[in-house]
Amino acid sequence: MKRREILKSAGCVLFLPSLETFGRDQSVPEESDVKRLFCISMGYGFFTDVLPESEGADYTFSAHMEPLRKHRDNFTLYSRMKFGGDHVRDHKCFVGNTTTNPDSLDQIVADHIGHLTRVRNVVTFISHAHHHIVASWRNRLPVMPIQSTRVLFETLFARTDPKTQERLLAHKKSVLDGSLEQAKSLMDRVSGRDRQRLEEYFAALRESEQELNKSIEWLSKPSHDVEFPVAPKFENGFFTTDVDKKRFLDNPRQIQRGIAFDMIYKAFKFDITRVVNFYMTGLDNDHHITTHNVPKSEEARTSLTKYDSSFFSLLSNFYGKLASTKVDSGGTLMDETVTVATGNNSVSQRMGPHNGNEIPVLVAGGQFANHGGHVIRRGETTCDIYLSILQKFGIQRDQFGNSRGIIQL
Repeated sequence: MKRREILKSAGCVLFLPSLETFGRDQSVPEESDVKRLFCISMGYGFFTDVLPESEGADYTFSAHMEPLRKHRDNFTLYSRMKFGGDHVRDHKCFVGNTTTNPDSLDQIVADHIGHLTRVRNVVTFISHAHHHIVASWRNRLPVMPIQSTRVLFETLFARTDPKTQERLLAHKKSVLDGSLEQAKSLMDRVSGRDRQRLEEYFAALRESEQELNKSIEWLSKPSHDVEFPVAPKFENGFFTTDVDKKRFLDNPRQIQRGIAFDMIYKAFKFDITRVVNFYMTGLDNDHHITTHNVPKSEEARTSLTKYDSSFFSLLSNFYGKLASTKVDSGGTLMDETVTVATGNNSVSQRMGPHNGNEIPVLVAGGQFANHGGHVIRRGETTCDIYLSILQKFGIQRDQFGNSRGIIQL
């Protein structure tokens, strides 16, 4: 239509329902084959000296990766990648380590698909006290994580009285409407700079209004009864002694993380959320000290290998649940879920702790072509992987952080 015709008919268009001829992109893209994203980052990084040396589809598994062996066809190990991380920036793993990139990987995907579920996205941190507990960023601001498995459970699965929820949401809507009216009344009485600030305020209020309307809409939809997970049991043949099993598999923090992983699996299974960012640091208070002793102590190197193997037990449990859960498309939850496990730094005997020069990335799910293999990237940036993942979700971008281009996953 010509602009003049739109302007002439504007008075009556306001009373019409939304028509696809006006203001809509008529070429709606098909839904992506991948529907969920799980980002996991290890603050201390992985011990790279014990990772596989050979590459390709027939690479030899390291002994400490034994828990993942049965899932090798569902994931790819990328190694020797670069990020430039250090002890200060280890929590910026998924944001791209640049001031020009305002949002982390999970938040960009949540902007794209978060409206499809009751919970837009989840950010969590289950670990001991640490000065860096943030791994998700939105508009250059840190997103504070959920730090308790109980709060995580309540966020995802708690059931409250619908009447109480309706009353609370109605109150929020009343307050929001009042804020909008008050802001509008100020527009004609303020300076140009203040008007710009009010526009930013309007934008924030509109976003809050959308979230509120979404919450109201979800009130009428059935919810799932989910029991709080029991303590998980980990299978890991790498740990042969009772002392190691107790320290690395029955460790209370390992159990808490396993419980969190189970909640995330069920949140994906019941489509409560499709985007999760899980940041963790040490398994215990000795973990950090061990990373610093790696260059000079064989005992520390052996111990760090066991720390990493305990993490692979978590991944193995999670992969197994995804792979055994059927979905409506005829495939499995693993097929539709991309899991990215990495860190912003790594540990090695030659380069010590908190270095960003040889970073491994485990990419699982999504039925990607490289699965079953080990790909050595030799210094290429981890942001190349993140950019490639965004494109798999149908998000077209030319750049993410310090990426140089997409890669074949």
